[in-house]
Amino acid sequence: MLVSIGAGARLANIGTSLILILAGFCIVIIHGVIVLGVSRLIRAPLFLTVVSSQANLGGVASAPVVAGVYQPHLSYVGLLLAVFGNIIGTYVGIITGYVCRYFSGGS
Repeated sequence: MLVSIGAGARLANIGTSLILILAGFCIVIIHGVIVLGVSRLIRAPLFLTVVSSQANLGGVASAPVVAGVYQPHLSYVGLLLAVFGNIIGTYVGIITGYVCRYFSGGS
């Protein structure tokens, strides 16, 4: 799906969505800083830090692959982290939508 959308994109129109591209970079940088900071704070192994980050950003398809690179017999950990991330992220997204609606004065 993403490939077909990307294939229809035109680079000439990149200037109109430059703010969205910059926002995406900022979100990824903030994500990296938070993940590395919390990882250092709780002294988590690099394996769990990288796999949890990939599960958050990449999802169910790529987290087991990254986990398999570090420890092949623990690729199911990446799958579980990605599935739990999807479950939690769905409800956090719904709650965030309600909070945004509340503060914008919508009904």
